[in-house]
Formats: sequence, structure tokens, C-alpha cells
Amino acid sequence: MFCCLGRKKWDNEIEKANKKKEMVERFILQNCKSNDQDSLDETIDKSNIIIIDYDNNKYEKKPWSGIEWQMIIQTKNFNQIELDELKRNIRFGILSNLRPATWFWMTDIKNTQMKKHTSNIYQKLKSCESQYDSQIFKCIKQLDKKYNDLIFDILRAYANYDVEVGFIKGIDQIVEYLVQQLNPQQYINIDYSFNQFNRMCDFYEQMVFWMTTHILFHLNYRRILKQNVSFIETEKFQNTLMPSIKRLVEQINIQISKLIEVPLLFYFQKQLKKEDFNKLFDVFLFEGESILLQILLKFLKISEDLICQFQTEEDLQIFLNQTLIPYGISKIEKTNQKLMNFLF
Repeated sequence: MFCCLGRKKWDNEIEKANKKKEMVERFILQNCKSNDQDSLDETIDKSNIIIIDYDNNKYEKKPWSGIEWQMIIQTKNFNQIELDELKRNIRFGILSNLRPATWFWMTDIKNTQMKKHTSNIYQKLKSCESQYDSQIFKCIKQLDKKYNDLIFDILRAYANYDVEVGFIKGIDQIVEYLVQQLNPQQYINIDYSFNQFNRMCDFYEQMVFWMTTHILFHLNYRRILKQNVSFIETEKFQNTLMPSIKRLVEQINIQISKLIEVPLLFYFQKQLKKEDFNKLFDVFLFEGESILLQILLKFLKISEDLICQFQTEEDLQIFLNQTLIPYGISKIEKTNQKLMNFLF
């Protein structure tokens, strides 16, 4: 009798495990459905395992599919993936419906910032008054009114979290962008399971808060905003400048970082189309400010002849802030090269 009961219990456990496996597989397939515009690259034959460049006799691995991305996110830690392979796939593109989960996974905030604190720390931080409340309130009036209350809570929580910095201009733009991109409502028509969608809604606000701290502390933007510069202009950057442009800025006696009026992240956000900037932001979350500097140098190089015609600081500043990116994009389009291929 006991043996029969034990065997029945064992069979039930196996049945539960199989059902759970089926649910996971079904969930993965559902969440990886995408519209035509979400496809990674329409020129690639997706039926092949590898991409072959017959002209140059080069072989390259095919980028991860949506299902592969989802499997990796669910089953592997960030540090279990070979970095060059991860970098290549992020640069190739992340499907928009997988963006929230992928951002959360590749910033690894669950095992870094969140692990250091109690689970209810965010609720405590946003419920405490801050000396910056009036400043934050004035600032959010210029942002998307749809998210005013949410952005206020996140900015107040951050001001209480980072007592040294509190609130400074620029943090609000980071929070607004993350709030817009991670809002679960924009994924309501995607086949997420009901429970998964509810979990996304519950966790959404905290996810924005912790991703903001990641960008500020780990991607150098806390320092950039504190110093009120567009980027940290290192000797390495100066040495990488084209010789003709380097001579020009030395002649004018100014730094490129002083001429560009806003931090590079906001500079590209303003200049690029929304979807192009989203793809750049994917890469920025993984590679940090270095990718922004690399792209700036590419645009400077493609516009080198025109830049060297300027004689004054004022003219150069106007060109860099208003014309450099549109001019560069127009030159790229004339060569029939895709912008993302040029950037990365």
C-alpha cells in the first residue's frame, strides 16, 4: 500500500514537472513573437545557421533569434556568456518586445544593486520627503505629463538614495526615457501570459529606479552630470582625433567636450530617430560611454573636410550641435550604407 502511494506521488511529481516544462516552452514561444518591423535584418536568410559573405569568403555566426535570447535570459547568468559573443548580438539588435527583460538581464542589477539592499528599500526611499522635492516638481512640468507622478517618485527616491548628488539636471531625462521604454502598457498586445504581464507592471517602477542608478554609478553618468560636461575628454580621446581636427581645436584653444552643449547620451537622443536611438541605447547599456565616443569620432571623421573650414569657436559649436549628425547621416545614406552598420 505504502509502495503504491509512493509511486503515485512520484508519478504526480513527474507530471507536474512535465507540465511546468511545457508552460515554460509555451511562454518562450509566446513572448518571442514579433512584428515584421521587429525582424533583426531582412537581408539575412534566417533559414541558415550561419551568415556567409561569398564575396569576401567570410563566415559569421547568425545572431541569436528571439527564442534564443529568451532562453539565455531565463537560464543563464550574465557572466556565463562569452563577452564578445554577447557584444556582437547586442550590436546586431534586440527585438523591441524583449527589450525590458534584456535590459534588466544584461545590466545584472538583480545581482548587484538590488542584492545589496532590502526588498522594500525603494518604497521607503520614495515615501520620505526630500530637500529636492520642490526642484523636482518644477523639473517634471517640462516632461511627459502622462508620467509626472511616477517620475517624481523615482527622482525623489534617487535623491534620498544618493545623498551626495541628490537631484541634478539630466537625471530626469534618464528616468523619463526609461519610464517610456519600459512601460508594460506598450507590450499589452504582445502574447505575454497574464501573470507575467502583472509581474511586469508591479516591478516596472523599481526596475526604472535601479536601472537609473546603474547608468549613473556604473556607466559614468553621475560624474558627467556632476561636472556638467558632455563627456569626459581623456588624453586617449584627444589622441584619437583626426590630426586636422586636433590642430583646429588646438588653434581655437577649446575642447570638443566644451563645444557640445549636452551629455553625449542626450546629444544622440536629440539627433537620431527614435528607433535608431533605442538601438544605440541597447549597446550603451552594455558598453558604456565608450560606444558614444566611438560614434562621435566616426561622425567627426566623416565630416572632417567641412569641420576644418571653420575658423571660430562659435561657428564650430553651432555645427557640432546642430549639423554634425544630420550632415553625417546624409553622407551615409548617399553610399547606401545602413546607419546601424556605420555606427557599430
